[in-house]
Amino acid sequence: MEKRKWSKEEVSVYRRTHEGFFYANKDDANVFVPREYSFGYTLNFGNPISWVILAGIIAIIYISTIM
Repeated sequence: MEKRKWSKEEVSVYRRTHEGFFYANKDDANVFVPREYSFGYTLNFGNPISWVILAGIIAIIYISTIM
């Protein structure tokens, strides 16, 4: 079964039914999902691409502190 991108309404329902600090939905193909209570977006930690993005951000911060 292929993953599909969930709508804002589906993401909101998922967040209400699955309480947690982070959004981690393996069935959702979105990398960035809208935040629930503020403006902007957050990462879907159920998507492996978000882990690559997070590792890249950490690597840039680490490299910039060394140089």
